[in-house]
Amino acid sequence: MIRGVYTPPAPPQGATVPPPPPALPDAPAGGRSRKVTLVIAALVGGAVGVAGSADALPFPERYFLLLPVGVLLAVSLHNVLTRLLGPFAGLAPVYSSLGAGPWLGATTVGGRQLVLRPLPLILYSPCMVVADRPGLRRKLWWGAFVQLLVQSAVAAALIAAGGAVAAVGWGIALITVLIHVLAPGRVTSPAWRLLRLPFGTEEDRLGEWRVDDATIAATRAAGAGRIDLVRAALAAAPPSDSPRRLTLTTMLALAEGRSAEAAHAAVDLYARSTAPSLRAGALALYAAAISDGVRAGHFPAESGLPYFAAAMDGLRAQAPAILRRSDLVAREAYFQGRLPLAAKLAARAAANAPEALSRAGALDTLAAVHAAAGRPAEAARAQARAAGLLRL
Repeated sequence: MIRGVYTPPAPPQGATVPPPPPALPDAPAGGRSRKVTLVIAALVGGAVGVAGSADALPFPERYFLLLPVGVLLAVSLHNVLTRLLGPFAGLAPVYSSLGAGPWLGATTVGGRQLVLRPLPLILYSPCMVVADRPGLRRKLWWGAFVQLLVQSAVAAALIAAGGAVAAVGWGIALITVLIHVLAPGRVTSPAWRLLRLPFGTEEDRLGEWRVDDATIAATRAAGAGRIDLVRAALAAAPPSDSPRRLTLTTMLALAEGRSAEAAHAAVDLYARSTAPSLRAGALALYAAAISDGVRAGHFPAESGLPYFAAAMDGLRAQAPAILRRSDLVAREAYFQGRLPLAAKLAARAAANAPEALSRAGALDTLAAVHAAAGRPAEAARAQARAAGLLRL
């Protein structure tokens, strides 16, 4: 029990805390790929800098600052093309955002949440999943190939125009090449779809990524905070033991407060997944379930918190990016009694949340922190904001 932070009620008779998945790696899963990506990006950036200082740029030096404009436009162009080509390329959108930066507001368009953000750096960002469709390998490859052709054509046209727009074109060309050659070992990446999917047994690796129609509908509903629709979609769906379906049932159990069930399901999901990002996602769900269970009194703190700490250590090794974009570090600080830090981290997680469900979770954590710090009015406001995002 963590004194001075909260006093959990007695756990239900016979409640047990499921231990974390065994054999958590000591080294980052996929760390080699990330390091290679960073090294290549650094080399490219260094080469551009050297070319600029040596007056060897392929466009007038006075337009050098337009190169990063092209880089940002390339990311937005890639995202827009991914969304437009998705229905023909085996991909389905589940939620998206306009702009970058902290959460301004959200609306629902066609059953999918659209988050509004204030900074026009990245104009549009969709979240896409792999739809379980016939001919998926062909669709994914052609989608990546067409996207490469379109982005290359845009870059070539701007470069051919010369002058200031040529610098923008070179920025688009640079990012287009990097997107389609980096991370060829990461399943579903543009490079993997283009360079590896057509060969050998690579298609077999798509199995755990395939999402059936019912799960796509439930994922869209979850992103919009419609827990009632998630429940209905999963109840009406034909049975499935796919990892993506199990992810949704685990998220539903979390949203409904069934912490023990969610924790056990997350351990099962971790064991069934092979892709590093999917295993990291399962571990994050496990950490969330344990922390929810401890805070709600479903698990005793003396046995639950060590498992939560083990899961956090595993996430720091496997996928530190998940910790940067979730409220798990805020929960950790809360359990450690570092309430000012916990409030700051929870507020940041709520501002950066990609969709309604994760934002509601971060605001719920913020409410708990305010309550523990003796700020009932602020806790009530945070809790009301969280409740306003969800329909249970």
